[in-house]
Amino acid sequence: MKFYPHIICLFLLFFINHALTAQGDSSDNVRRLSLEECIELAVTNNLTVRTTELNVLQDQVALEQSKADLLPSLNANSSFGYNVGRSINQFTNEYVDRPVRQQNMSITADLVLFNGFRKLKTIKRNKLNLLDSQYGLQAQKNEIILNVVEAYVQILLNAELLRNAQFTAQSTGSQLDRTRRLVDAGSLPIGNVLQLESQEATDELNIISATNNLALAELQLRQLLLIPEEQAIEIEEPSVELPASSQLPSSAYEIYQRSATELPQIKQAEAQVDAAQYGVAIAKADFYPRLNLSGGLFSQYSSIAPPQIPVSGTDNITRVLPTGNFLEVPMGLPGFAAGSRIPVLTEAEVPSEFTENTYLNQLDFNFRRFVQLNLSIPIFNNWQVKSNVANAQIGLENARLNELNQRNLLRQTVEQVYLNVRANAQQYQAAERRVAQFQRAFEDTERRYQAQAIDVYAYNQSQNDLTAAEADALQAKYNYLLSMKVLDFYLDRPLTF
Repeated sequence: MKFYPHIICLFLLFFINHALTAQGDSSDNVRRLSLEECIELAVTNNLTVRTTELNVLQDQVALEQSKADLLPSLNANSSFGYNVGRSINQFTNEYVDRPVRQQNMSITADLVLFNGFRKLKTIKRNKLNLLDSQYGLQAQKNEIILNVVEAYVQILLNAELLRNAQFTAQSTGSQLDRTRRLVDAGSLPIGNVLQLESQEATDELNIISATNNLALAELQLRQLLLIPEEQAIEIEEPSVELPASSQLPSSAYEIYQRSATELPQIKQAEAQVDAAQYGVAIAKADFYPRLNLSGGLFSQYSSIAPPQIPVSGTDNITRVLPTGNFLEVPMGLPGFAAGSRIPVLTEAEVPSEFTENTYLNQLDFNFRRFVQLNLSIPIFNNWQVKSNVANAQIGLENARLNELNQRNLLRQTVEQVYLNVRANAQQYQAAERRVAQFQRAFEDTERRYQAQAIDVYAYNQSQNDLTAAEADALQAKYNYLLSMKVLDFYLDRPLTF
């Protein structure tokens, strides 16, 4: 029995060590993220961005294909058939009624020599389409970056508000302990303790609210980064230095001029206009003639070919051959019996050399080549080309209106951002002065309360006023910070603290 306490102590030491180790491991699993890392994660993990990246790859493939269309096409074909019934013997051009096995083989090439420069214009349009999708991808990334910055700043604000609520609760707790001692000594009535306890409950409620707001802000950032809930994160809180309002650009138009040359949505709209112009030129190309160059190789095999076939490439010779017809000898023709038949002969050009009808020999004998030019001149096609040109011109006008709309939206957004920055700067400066005034007032109230010159109600009111002023100042501070980061974005400055 005397060993039991030692065993219990060993188990307790093991359990405490295991708990501390687990706590250390859990803290090691917390992922600390800076603003730059959050932006990189959000852009990398966003599914919309990844889908748009695939669209960019598709436009890249389309561009490469349009370049490859300048090359000639080359195709090889082969067919094998078995025919039963009447068919034409390709060697005698006579009908035969027997089973025939036949194989055709060919290699053909085709090259477009002229089609109104349609292919060259298509290449240029596809280059602009690729730029369009690339700028669209960058615009999507920029939108995500702004959302991440807003969520990041919101976490910083809620963290500050939580610390402010905790400090206020700590101050109330200290004052409550001091008041309790004075009440126990008979210097203050019990109502002071009750009033401070109600203030302490209010402070606890404010802490819970601030904690929930911080958790909600972290959830919003986590969802932007696509980080699962089981992965704990903690953002780095940088030292924030707010610039003076005197460092702002002189006007919103100055910001607009700079952002209009840098932002991808404007470049995307410009690329769409240029692509639409080439679309009109491509549609007009169908008014021009089309000239194609074609060539090919061809050969075939037939199972009903004669046993002997001419040797390919040999010269022909003249021979006297029977025609298969006969003349009947009339009576009185010397040297011939009356009624006998005399074969009719004729001279014919025949190959000088024959060879066995093997598969390869027949392919060689039937081998032929061809080259041809094809000219197609459009005369009337139900106004189809004219309609295509009209639709392309409408598309061009839409692209121009879209570019103008994008510039107007950018100008309006920049004007709003510039106004927000100036207004938030003034509000932040006023909030800081207000906090300083309430801080001096609360210090005076606290001294008077310690001297029992005022009651606890006035003390709580002064403390609440200071807490509200500090919360307003923090809100104004981070509103100013966020608006400055948005302004940095439109000025193409790095989004860092």
